[in-house]
This record gives sequence, C-alpha cells and structure tokens, in this order.
Amino acid sequence: MLTESTGEHFLDSGGDNGRHWQQNQKKTLSDFESEPYEIIEDEDTDYPYRELSVFHHLTRTLEYQETRTEDFNRWIAEEERENNLCDAEDYLSEFYAYNTTFTNSCNEDCDLSQVILFVEGKRYVDDLILLSIHNGADVRGGYTDYRVFKVIDESFYHWYEDRDSIKERLAG
Repeated sequence: MLTESTGEHFLDSGGDNGRHWQQNQKKTLSDFESEPYEIIEDEDTDYPYRELSVFHHLTRTLEYQETRTEDFNRWIAEEERENNLCDAEDYLSEFYAYNTTFTNSCNEDCDLSQVILFVEGKRYVDDLILLSIHNGADVRGGYTDYRVFKVIDESFYHWYEDRDSIKERLAG
C-alpha cells in the first residue's frame, strides 16, 4: 500500500517526487524493514519531535485479510461502486452488521510518518478495519484503495505519545 500510486494533481504540492508514493516506490521491502521504528529528534529541547514508522506500526499491529479484501473488491465491482470511504462504511455495515465510524489520523495528535484513514466497527466482534493510507502530497486527497485488516494488537490505536512522556522516557 505504501508504494501504491494515488496519482497527481496540478493543485497539490507534490512536484515530481514529493508525494509519498513517489518516494516510497524507490524503496525495497528491505529498506522499509530497516527503517527505525521510532525517530526522536531534538532530545534536549522542551519539545522533542517523534516520528513513528507507519510501515512498522501497521505490520506490528495489523494482519492483512486477503480473502476479505478480495470479497470487498468483488462487491465493489458487482455493485458498480468505487473504493472510497462511503463504500468501505457500507461494506462493513452490510456484511458484518457494524455500526461504523471512521478515523483520519490527520485530525488527531499523531506521530505516524504518513496519515492513515480507516473505517471500523465494533472492536470486540472481529476487530476488522478497512484501511487506506495517504500517499499523496495534499492530505485532502491522494489516499490508497481500502483493504481489510484485522487488528491483532490494540497498540494500533496508539500512534501518539505526548511530549512530556517522551522527555521522561529519554531522561530515564
């Protein structure tokens, strides 16, 4: 998903290589795996900067559901729908009887290296989400197609650490 092209638009600021998908397509799986899980910069300041690798965070906390993703894509094709937020919500509602909500990490405190957008239902049933990753330059567009994942670690929902906690962790 991190290398999926989400296109170009003349109004976004991505230029020739500024979009996430353009940068990520230059990387191999080994490059992603060798990235640090967490980067903390300016450790001596009052406001340290933390970046959490979206690759590591997602691979540690989610399990890809290939068959369910194929079912979702088949449903989209049969219903002549598009792979977008509304359809992801409809799919979880219709096939899993979920009362859905969605979260866009750009609307929250977030240390992830890229924005994620996901639709979820009741976590205690199947722990399924439909996830999209922002691969463009402008956060208002440039999202990947949705894919189905199972949440295998509740830390998926914890992608931010407040700066005081980081300072304490670094001091201790």
